[in-house]
Amino acid sequence: MKTQTIIHISDTHLTPDGNVPSFNQELDPYKKLQLVFDDIKKMENMPNYVVITGDLIHEGIATDYAHLKKIIAKEQKNLQIPIFVILGNHDRTKEFYLGYMEETPQEKFYYKKSISGIDNYFLDTTFDNLEQGYLDKKQLEWLRNSLQKSPETPALIFMHHPLVGPPLEHMKFSILQNSLDLLQTCKNGNVKGIFSGHIHFATTYLTDNILNSVSDSTAYHIDCRKHHQHYVSDVVGYNIVTFSENMELGVENRYLYCGQKTVKTIPITDTDFIKSDIFQRS
Repeated sequence: MKTQTIIHISDTHLTPDGNVPSFNQELDPYKKLQLVFDDIKKMENMPNYVVITGDLIHEGIATDYAHLKKIIAKEQKNLQIPIFVILGNHDRTKEFYLGYMEETPQEKFYYKKSISGIDNYFLDTTFDNLEQGYLDKKQLEWLRNSLQKSPETPALIFMHHPLVGPPLEHMKFSILQNSLDLLQTCKNGNVKGIFSGHIHFATTYLTDNILNSVSDSTAYHIDCRKHHQHYVSDVVGYNIVTFSENMELGVENRYLYCGQKTVKTIPITDTDFIKSDIFQRS
C-alpha cells in the first residue's frame, strides 16, 4: 500500500435557498466551503480523495441537494479526485436521495469503497432527526460481515457522530450513543481509524488502538470548554489525513478563518447519554 492523503471536511451546513445561514453565521457557508477547495488546490501533491462527513445542507430540500451535487461535480473535475459524502443529523435523507442521488429514497445511506488497498466504510449514524447518533443493527451487521471478508485489509470508517472517548466525556448527550457496539464490531477487521465531525471542534484520541479523529466545521466552531454553556463563532476548518505505507496515521488540522466574535450561545443541561429506549426499534 502506498502512502495515501485524504481530505476530511465536515459540517458544511450549507444554507437552503431563501434561508439565512444557520447558527447566526456572519459569513456565507458556500463561500467558506469554496475556501477549502481553493486551499486544497494549492497542495503540491493532490490528495487521493475527499470525504465530507455530514451536515451537508442545514435542513434543506431536494433542490438544495441538487445544487450541492453540481458543486461536488465541479470540484471533482477541478481536483481530478473523487469526493465522497455521508449524512448528518441536520441532513434530510429523503431530500438527499431525491436531489443528490436522483434515486428512490432509502431509509439509510451507507456504502463501502476500496481504494488503493484501503477499505473505506461510509456509515450513516443518523436516527430520525435527533441530534444524537446511533448505528442500527442492520448496518452494524453489514459492517461486521464486510470486515470479516477481508480481516487483514486496513480499514477506515467515516461517520458523522464521534465515538465516545476521553475528550468527549462531557459530550455524551450528543455523540454516537452505541459506541461500544461499533468498537465490538471493529474487532472483526483491521480498522485503523474512525473519522467524524458533528461536535464542531477538532480533537484526536485513541480507543482500542483505533485512531479517532474529529474535524472542525467549515461553517462554525463551537467552544465546549464550559460543559453547560457552549459558544458559537464563525470558522473555516478541515483536516488533512496521511495514511503511510507502514499503516501509520497522522492528522493535520487546517484553519483558514477563525472568527473571534461569539455569534450564538447554547445552554446545555444534561451532558450524559440520553435514554437508550429511544432507539429500541432499531
